[in-house]
Amino acid sequence: MKYLFLLVFSIFFSGCATTMYTKDIKQGSIDSDVSIEAIDGSFKLSGEFEAPFKSRAHLHSLNANGNKLLSMYRHALSFDAKKVKIDYRGKTLYGVLALDGIDGHGYGIGTTSYKIIIPEAYVKASEGGKISVVYEYYHIEDYNMSDNSNIKKYSWVLWFSDKDIF
Repeated sequence: MKYLFLLVFSIFFSGCATTMYTKDIKQGSIDSDVSIEAIDGSFKLSGEFEAPFKSRAHLHSLNANGNKLLSMYRHALSFDAKKVKIDYRGKTLYGVLALDGIDGHGYGIGTTSYKIIIPEAYVKASEGGKISVVYEYYHIEDYNMSDNSNIKKYSWVLWFSDKDIF
């Protein structure tokens, strides 16, 4: 009887899971005049790159949107995001980079490769120790009788500032 309960319990909860992070993104690109280097020296991203790590922050619009996303770098760091130094057209910035896996039901541009773009306006907004955040999101298919149409999941997130505050 005990095993039957565990079997039913396992089947029920595995069928009700809302996400399955099963896909890895193996490559990406970043603007040619920008580079991102790990503070610990373990990698440097520029131009076309192979993903040097995989974080497990699993951020999406239900748990990290608007102003709340600005402070989620702490969460991301606890799930294998990396502290980085950014060379943005000769200007040094500091930040946190999360390169997450993709939900097995994800679709859209952000599910096949990382395309890291840092707009000039966000760099200006990071002056004086303020935090800017840039990211790429994708959508997930509706499944398990759930309406997921409004959920945005982030494939990568980069928090940064002109000061080393991370």
